[in-house]
Amino acid sequence: MVADHMLKINCSSCHFLSKEHRGPDGQPLAFTLAKEDREHLKENPGKVFEHYTLCCHMGVWDEAVSGASIDRDAAINRTDRSHQCFYFPHNSAMLFDAAKELQRRQAENEQLKRSNAYTRVGLWVAAGALAVNVLIEFLKLPVLGSLVKHFVEGNH
Repeated sequence: MVADHMLKINCSSCHFLSKEHRGPDGQPLAFTLAKEDREHLKENPGKVFEHYTLCCHMGVWDEAVSGASIDRDAAINRTDRSHQCFYFPHNSAMLFDAAKELQRRQAENEQLKRSNAYTRVGLWVAAGALAVNVLIEFLKLPVLGSLVKHFVEGNH
């Protein structure tokens, strides 16, 4: 098994790479691609899935809509999906809805981490400003001023 950090961020390793079948009523039935199918697509992007079209379950691309105009190898194997779509690492035991929920939670957690980092920086800036203000007020005290003046004059 390939380690997670070794996976390429493309459709072939994405959970939302799916095959769809449209019945007589036109409603799509979507299935995640098995590991074996994903491997076949890496080796032979033109592989035909009888009665199915390939698509991104999140709607980024769809062979049923694009038809023959889609470059399957480019769409699935060569396009880096790092920050331009709904990429989520494939887990063969997970349903699409669970992957969507986990993806949503992950995005919320990342946003919360960014927000917390900004809050910490803001608190450090405020604490520094407060310390500088206390120092300035301390130096403004008349007793301290005369004491400092006496000390400076006494050393000369």
